[in-house]
Amino acid sequence: MALTWRYEIPLVLGLVVLWALLWGSWTPLTLLTGIVVAVLVTQTLPLPPIPLSPRVDPFRLIVLLVVFVAQVVVASFQVAWIAVRPRGAPTSSIILVPLRTTSELTFTLAVLAISLVPGSYVVDVDLDRRRVLLHVLDTPTEAHADAARSSARALEARVVRALGSTRDVEALR
Repeated sequence: MALTWRYEIPLVLGLVVLWALLWGSWTPLTLLTGIVVAVLVTQTLPLPPIPLSPRVDPFRLIVLLVVFVAQVVVASFQVAWIAVRPRGAPTSSIILVPLRTTSELTFTLAVLAISLVPGSYVVDVDLDRRRVLLHVLDTPTEAHADAARSSARALEARVVRALGSTRDVEALR
């Protein structure tokens, strides 16, 4: 089982950096033990290769990051208001959100982005059917649940447009 440059060398390097950061030391001994541990981990617990999309749209990536940060800030204030407002406990919903991407990496990135927005929590992921089950705060009506579903799908669309394959971008249309 030889290391392959395409997948495992970057992983080993990342694990060595993580090892040194966790130890708080960049001595030769720390780096050497990090290399040994990283090689052992990658060889005894191999991961399947993840096909990376060769397409990155820099403009769409900037749009994704700006809109995502804005969503997180706005949602943080909304959740804070829900916590301190004089009304009782908010009505929550569990909603099913079908996603459109076919790439596992893009699907994972979209689900991570959705889960990082305050006010919703990813309860379950169905990778085979490309669906996500979300717990969403403050959804007193069906329209609020539909808005949360649309927001999650819009975030997925921004991730796909920025980082997804050409086939996934075409599927959004």
